[in-house]
Amino acid sequence: MSPSNVTKFTSVPGKRRFQFDCVHAQEQIQYGAISLYQFGDLSCDAGFVLSNHTQVCYEISYIVSGKGWFGTNGARYDLGQGDLYIGAPGEQHEGGADADDPYRYFYLGFHFNTASFQDSPLLAIKEMIDNKQTPRCKDRLDIRTPFAGVLKELSSASPFSQTMIQSYLEQILVLTYRNFFSDWEAKYPGEGWENSAKRAVFAAIHYIDDRLLKIDDLKEVSDAFGYSLSYLSHLFAKETGESLRHYYAKRKWEKTVELMKEGNYSITEIAAIMRYDSIHTFSRAFRKAFGLSPSSYIKEHFGKSGTSPGTGE
Repeated sequence: MSPSNVTKFTSVPGKRRFQFDCVHAQEQIQYGAISLYQFGDLSCDAGFVLSNHTQVCYEISYIVSGKGWFGTNGARYDLGQGDLYIGAPGEQHEGGADADDPYRYFYLGFHFNTASFQDSPLLAIKEMIDNKQTPRCKDRLDIRTPFAGVLKELSSASPFSQTMIQSYLEQILVLTYRNFFSDWEAKYPGEGWENSAKRAVFAAIHYIDDRLLKIDDLKEVSDAFGYSLSYLSHLFAKETGESLRHYYAKRKWEKTVELMKEGNYSITEIAAIMRYDSIHTFSRAFRKAFGLSPSSYIKEHFGKSGTSPGTGE
């Protein structure tokens, strides 16, 4: 796929502030068991309204930032950052952005490729979507990453882009399935581990890595495995040589830099994703950790301005 397949536009105030939209409605592109109908990134102004229409394909939407709502068959669902929303062909779909904090969301429109779908493990995902109890849930598994990966490949095609896009699309579907359907809780490793301390530390690392952007307090980690925070911290330091709090902070800063490198988010959006109350507290913490302001770091390391088109920063 070449960049010429991609449409980018800014529309009038009160509607779409910025949109990156890749449409293949007439000639869908096949990625294994997935037929890509549409993929995009939409930032909305406060007056944005998605008029009622009939879904022509399966659709998965992820709220990157802000607030708004979607409706399915007359039922309305309020949405905020980190929410997932799924729709199926034939459903009546509508929506609108919040007046004070309008949402930005990624969306994937697709069909299941019947020619290669019969024996596909994705069959369970189709059944889940077709029989869902609710179209909305909170993302617990960082589905933002494969969404951003597809956008990157679509915007600047390079060798093996087709392979990468198929991998990212399949990840989006699997993570959607797990978020909606699976009890995807962190488990201890299997049998054969000789040391219970190693098991506990491994489980804590897995829990933090899996829920990095969802953890409010490290006590959540210790509570998940029935330990006190002080005891788990002791085990962690003994086994790894670094404190639990240091590991958690290190992983968050690594994720922050990863988001900066992607270039899909403004600094304000990254601050919100990393669960800071304001851009000011984020900037102070970042400067303390790296010795540079976020914008200076992006410019120095990635040669970018520190802003993303249409994000309002």
